[in-house]
Amino acid sequence: MMLQINDEALEVLRELGDLHIRGIESDGEIELEIEEDKEPGVDDQLVERDGVKVYLDPVAASALDDQVLGVHSHDDHFHFSFDEQEPDAGDPGSGG
Repeated sequence: MMLQINDEALEVLRELGDLHIRGIESDGEIELEIEEDKEPGVDDQLVERDGVKVYLDPVAASALDDQVLGVHSHDDHFHFSFDEQEPDAGDPGSGG
């Protein structure tokens, strides 16, 4: 599995451009740094949907492989969110 991008995030990223997510391990926790329009690293994993690109470094890719990238919009800003993927999201024959 790998990170998925939901519809709301897709719209925001179309305006922002490519996203780069870096994972930093500290005290057993993983902190995520999200940057816009950064050159991808050599080991980065590419997640692409409809022309929108999100680059994940190996730590972030491992931490987010079962997550969905979304956004929460507020009046003049938004922030990214990560939610668990639905178990049957990739199976259109499951009946929803």
